[in-house]
Amino acid sequence: MKVKKVVELNTHYSFEAPIFPAGKHDKVVPLDDLNAQLDLNHYLVPNPKNIFLVRVSGESMIDKNILDGDILIVDKKERPKNGKIVIASLDGEMTVKTFSDIDGKISLISANKNFFPIEIDGFMEFQIQGVVKHVIRPL
Repeated sequence: MKVKKVVELNTHYSFEAPIFPAGKHDKVVPLDDLNAQLDLNHYLVPNPKNIFLVRVSGESMIDKNILDGDILIVDKKERPKNGKIVIASLDGEMTVKTFSDIDGKISLISANKNFFPIEIDGFMEFQIQGVVKHVIRPL
């Protein structure tokens, strides 16, 4: 899966929405009557200086529910751990893969059986750009 576009977040955008209790209810509550608010920045972008967004293309991460055209929220300060989804720069091209470090041997693993793992060797230009925190996609 390739990164099509990168966008830095330089400001903290305000996005608040009413919380509507989910589940079965005997009576419908009008949205205007709801008082509780949820600030999505608190959950999605707690520190905008560490966050960037990428739009991705391809099918290599479909088994992790990352689809062509999705927007990923990425933390550039978080260190990658085994099993985390990362944005990596590999020979000048940005890619989205699952990070694996087993006994010092680093691999980038797709979430699609049709793609082979990429074993990082000393001849590759390789750098982790950040760890994926959330996926945004229209329904």
